[in-house]
Amino acid sequence: MAVAACTFMSSGQTCDLSWDVSLNAAGATTESLPFWAVTNKNGLVPPSHGAFMTAGTDFRYGSRHGVDVYAGLKLTGSVQPSSMSRIITAPVIEGFGTEAASGSSSRWRGMVNQLYAGVGWKMLRLDIGMRDRETEYGGLSLTGGDIVWTGNARAMPGYNLQVSYFDIPGTRGIFSVKANYADYKLLDDRYVDGVLLHNKSLFFKFRLARRLHLQLGLEQWSMWGGVSPVHGPQPQSFKDYLRVVCGLSGGADATQSDQINVLGDHRGRELIQLDWTADDFTVTFAHDIPFDDSSGMGFQNFPDGVNTLSFSFNDKDKWISDILYEFVYTKWQSGPYHDTSDAPPKEGEEWHILGGRDNYFNNGAYKSGWTYYGMTAGLPLFTPMPADGDGVTMGVCNNRVVAHHIGIAGKIVRKIPYRFKATYSENYGNYSQTLDIFGKALRQVSLALEVDIPAFSDKWPLAVSVGAYGDVGELYRDSFGLTLRLSYSGQCNFHR
Repeated sequence: MAVAACTFMSSGQTCDLSWDVSLNAAGATTESLPFWAVTNKNGLVPPSHGAFMTAGTDFRYGSRHGVDVYAGLKLTGSVQPSSMSRIITAPVIEGFGTEAASGSSSRWRGMVNQLYAGVGWKMLRLDIGMRDRETEYGGLSLTGGDIVWTGNARAMPGYNLQVSYFDIPGTRGIFSVKANYADYKLLDDRYVDGVLLHNKSLFFKFRLARRLHLQLGLEQWSMWGGVSPVHGPQPQSFKDYLRVVCGLSGGADATQSDQINVLGDHRGRELIQLDWTADDFTVTFAHDIPFDDSSGMGFQNFPDGVNTLSFSFNDKDKWISDILYEFVYTKWQSGPYHDTSDAPPKEGEEWHILGGRDNYFNNGAYKSGWTYYGMTAGLPLFTPMPADGDGVTMGVCNNRVVAHHIGIAGKIVRKIPYRFKATYSENYGNYSQTLDIFGKALRQVSLALEVDIPAFSDKWPLAVSVGAYGDVGELYRDSFGLTLRLSYSGQCNFHR
């Protein structure tokens, strides 16, 4: 792939190719790795925090529990034009790459995690294939800046057309906009097979003062189509696609629920964010609000969401360069009652809908919910159901959570990067109490310390990353785990 890209370069262009080959090992004192050893790793580490009390996943290498060895290869490259061709017109190929990993577990052998090509011009970019989305806060956050898509699950095949922030003409830089439009297909074993996924977003940025910016945004994800084991093939024509894009109800061939409400399973988030940029640091506060239906979009689910406070120095070589705190609250979900089937009306009252029980990341028709390959695609504190005998995950069983999370990053002796994360959560299951263990609030503490030792010279060309993780509490089994990554990377340049 990289060779082909370089072959078709025109005069005055440069092709850059980089690679990263790694060998990874992971082990734990139980059958499963702790929470932070597998969370927000883009699905590269198997979902083995089946240290979940009700379903321990057998995760072993040879006869030893809790140990696995896996390897990966990552290739990335770009073709850049000469300055003259950039001035003229033509779009340029910005990047292409593959990333693969394989492990001792046969279920994950030969997994391809990323395979994509991208084309960009000015503020526009089109990615085609499977590509991980960018996250914020340097790996310290529970969500990476997006409560619905956190980087906890694998990338899906599809396309993503996006435009980065650009100033609206005539506003003197006070008002800017960014957006994206994407479609994907889900490939894992699901309750509804062959599901399609539509995504779009629109964000606005306002310069309130010289150093203060306000961001407001709306993002939506819609699952539709596929083949249901109960209702058979779901509507999947172009007309149905337009219904999904516009949030309209289904036609005569849709289920009764989709004819009454909207076609497919829709969810998303609303973002309110303030950024203060000083000479040496940036302070960010964000309120990221999930919604699964119209009551959530109308802020009926307040105060649910993830509240993030981040302090980040421009100088990343400091002993402490970044500090982050997040408060998570998702217990309300627009109230404990959805309609009169949950709260029968009093004598003389009419039937009415209350709009509660939002049941984040779950859906009655698309029962696998907001999961992908056994991992929750959004906020990782929402616990996925254990996979059944057919390997199908039936949504999440724990989405009513109160949590406190801190993250600290910097460089030891200004050379060796580290990240420390600590999460305390109280887990209340959901309003339906899918599993009996949620008869009370389950308290959980999860810790992580990750250190990256770079390759300092040709005599020692390997970079080493070490992670130490621990779980203590009532939701996951008490566990201590270690990860080790040895990697060799490099790059080459071609000019023409």
